[in-house]
Amino acid sequence: MSIVVVAAAIELSEFQQNLVVAVVGIVGGVLGTIAVERFKLRREPTKRLSWDAEVHNAMLSTDENLHQQLQLNFNGHPIAGLSSVDFRVENTGNRVVKDQYLRFHFPVGQLVEAAITSGPEREMGVVRRQDREQGPGEAVFAIGHLERGQAVSLRLSVSARDLGNWRVVAHNDEGDVEFHERAAARRRADREHVPTLFALTFLLFSAPPLAALLGDLGRIIAVVLGTALLLSIVPHLAPAGRALRDFLTRPEPKPGVHINRVDSSALSIGDHGSATHHASVPGQHP
Repeated sequence: MSIVVVAAAIELSEFQQNLVVAVVGIVGGVLGTIAVERFKLRREPTKRLSWDAEVHNAMLSTDENLHQQLQLNFNGHPIAGLSSVDFRVENTGNRVVKDQYLRFHFPVGQLVEAAITSGPEREMGVVRRQDREQGPGEAVFAIGHLERGQAVSLRLSVSARDLGNWRVVAHNDEGDVEFHERAAARRRADREHVPTLFALTFLLFSAPPLAALLGDLGRIIAVVLGTALLLSIVPHLAPAGRALRDFLTRPEPKPGVHINRVDSSALSIGDHGSATHHASVPGQHP
């Protein structure tokens, strides 16, 4: 049953019927415009790289009074501690990305490992470019070809107990490539939904009841407004819920190995040795 038939059934004047139709048309037009704009944004050509990183600080550490007694080695290289970053970058746009460079900079410690862990196909052209690196705390990787939905994972380990303010810098000679941290971008976008959700909820509980006070015409307008506001609220519920969850929860620190007792003066880890008989760790007996 159309709005005009409903309006005529409750004996509204022609002016009131036209007013109801106008209100419905405006609300429908606004919602339709929003839907069209969202569809257009999704279809526009976009080069976008989204990255995630899992940081492990102090994966291997010792007490201060053991530094003189214990020597730590990673693949034959002396280290003061060991921290690492598990890094993943994905093409989340709708266009291929070519000749992309990623430069990692660690202000603390020395880089002892920079490895590709995802096993990409050789057509993707993922290689480390040591010729572009400056200093022991840098690693540069080149990605030759990354199709939509493809991803590359890296692991970077540093001889330090804390990675400090490490950063990754992206560069593409062609330009026009968005590069952002996936989690940070999602959290920022989710927070932007919260004020809108509160505003729409306030209007939902205030505007229709006020319109209903205008009589039969007001009740029709109240139904139209209530339906439109409910439809407008739905897209904001999930992002606002994630924002609330992120605010109330905090990630737990990752467990690491802390050496507080030694039976000998050397500890070797990595490809060149094992730490099983050199050190005692919490929860284990020498």
